[in-house]
Amino acid sequence: MIVAAVTLAGLIAFAVRQVASDGYEPYRGPLATPGATSGERPPTLNIALNTQPSDYPRLRALGYDLVDVKTDPASVAGVPDGMRALLWVGNFTCDEFELPFGEFAAAVRRLAKHPKVFGWYLSDEPNPRECPRVSWEIRRRADLIEREAPGQVSFISLTDWPMAPLTPERVNVDLVGLDPYPCKGSSRTRSRCDINAIDRMVRMADKAGIPRSVVVPVYQTFGQSCSEGDKQYWLPTEDQLRQILRRWDRLVPDPPMDIAYSWGHQSEWACPTLADADGGEHPDLQSIMRERNTRS
Repeated sequence: MIVAAVTLAGLIAFAVRQVASDGYEPYRGPLATPGATSGERPPTLNIALNTQPSDYPRLRALGYDLVDVKTDPASVAGVPDGMRALLWVGNFTCDEFELPFGEFAAAVRRLAKHPKVFGWYLSDEPNPRECPRVSWEIRRRADLIEREAPGQVSFISLTDWPMAPLTPERVNVDLVGLDPYPCKGSSRTRSRCDINAIDRMVRMADKAGIPRSVVVPVYQTFGQSCSEGDKQYWLPTEDQLRQILRRWDRLVPDPPMDIAYSWGHQSEWACPTLADADGGEHPDLQSIMRERNTRS
């Protein structure tokens, strides 16, 4: 689906058992070890996915400095001063890529020195178990970026499918998103999210050999009460979002980038979203993200 350290006192090692009507069961295994703060990195870059140019003023006001756009010249030129583009050129799971390789290579060469381009979003939740060739395809695209556009980053976002074939060492990407969505099991708000699901996915990444230094947290800022497809997730409450952020801060204290999924609606996957969550009919998640994104 398009993908500062806080000490948690009294951290509970096992989640409260909470089986949903669809059989979802919260993670009850070991927690991930805390991450270390490097103290040497520039401030974290922030992006909320699925946006349009009309959203840019609101995003800027909330402290977002990256936007996701495609590679057409008008879209890149429309990125406001003070923001940069993460270019969507990827695939979802085992689908075809947004651009065939030849068109992708031409786009990289055309935009290799563009000052508004931060990087390239190469794949969203690739599934190497079902389509082993996807790892090879990501690798050849990341290699081309490294060769033709040094200084621009390559990025993929992973879910809880096999990660070992998709480590930076194997596919040569710079950044790797992890997208556990803890508020799962119903499209109606529940009192508890499975916060330990974040630990589960970070442990998977650790085991696969993905360094914490390249991990990009993906925060759940969507529900599915008004989506047309899945009905598995609810929009976090304000307190639940703060719990999500605190857990990520424990595990990845100073990420190079973080992601809010999603800003805009996706008819099958995401509705309501962060764009709706302004304290009116939905929790005020925007204020939480603004405070986080603009902290010094």
